[in-house]
Amino acid sequence: MLSIDYLVSGGIITNYFCTSRCRHCLYRCSPSWPKDYMDKTVARAAFKICKEHGCSSVHVGGGEPFLNLKGLLGVLEAAKDTPVNIEYIETNSSWYVGHGNAVAILKEVRSFGADTLLVSASPFHLEFIPFGKVMGVVDACRKVGLNTFIWTQDFFSLFKRLDPAKRYSIKELEKVVGRKRLHDMIASYWIHPGGRALETFFADGMLLEEIFLKYSGGCRELADTSHFHVDLYGNYVPGLCSGLAIRVEDLGRPLNPERYPIISILYQEGVSGLYRHASAEGFRPAQKRYGSKCGLCFEMRKFFVDKGEYLSELAPVDHYRN
Repeated sequence: MLSIDYLVSGGIITNYFCTSRCRHCLYRCSPSWPKDYMDKTVARAAFKICKEHGCSSVHVGGGEPFLNLKGLLGVLEAAKDTPVNIEYIETNSSWYVGHGNAVAILKEVRSFGADTLLVSASPFHLEFIPFGKVMGVVDACRKVGLNTFIWTQDFFSLFKRLDPAKRYSIKELEKVVGRKRLHDMIASYWIHPGGRALETFFADGMLLEEIFLKYSGGCRELADTSHFHVDLYGNYVPGLCSGLAIRVEDLGRPLNPERYPIISILYQEGVSGLYRHASAEGFRPAQKRYGSKCGLCFEMRKFFVDKGEYLSELAPVDHYRN
């Protein structure tokens, strides 16, 4: 049985609501999500459990954390009370409206102990957010003494050549920098086979028989805690498998297969085991080929969600509807 006993490194998902609908997003964040935000009670419980299981330093991400400043400050206050160190806060800079406003916001954030922002410089975000906003946030960080971690520095340098007030589609970027160079740079950008990337980057590849042969064992990555996340609803996301949920209070002990049948099947028998289970309930694959076993897994999980089954561990439900 799967048991999550020791947490190595991870973060808190404060919200799934986002101004962007990025084609690579692991958590399928978008403007379509409810504007729910992690409250202090859930944050304190999450930080406490992280610390109890060996992780006393986490990052904060979303969605876009800065879309609810009061909520973000509450999360930072909860971290300070626990105490848990905040390594960095992720941002896509969509909230930037001007230098003075950004400085005031970042001063408040800094007063709660945060000292670093991970500022995204990404071709996926550039489709929704002009680069001028990114540069504005970086300048405001310098003004208030916040460190910046640019992800990635290569794209940040490249985007300085662009019109800072304009958004660029991938095709428009290809015309500016060349298709091969841009796609080589994207290939070096960390993209996980999950979420919206399943449709945009891992859409075609192996036949079912090839998947079952290549991945014949259980999905042991569900036990990986090297980059975990806990979301605003108090769900632990196992092994970066977005759309799967383990209640944080169930960490540190073997998971009950009756409470977590889907996760238990995946951990013990892998995607082929879930396929047998789903097929017995009427599932039929929509594609002949999948670029990843995760694409087939997501399709089966969505089949169950659409039937209204296993919703406590196939969560949040909006992940399957966005």
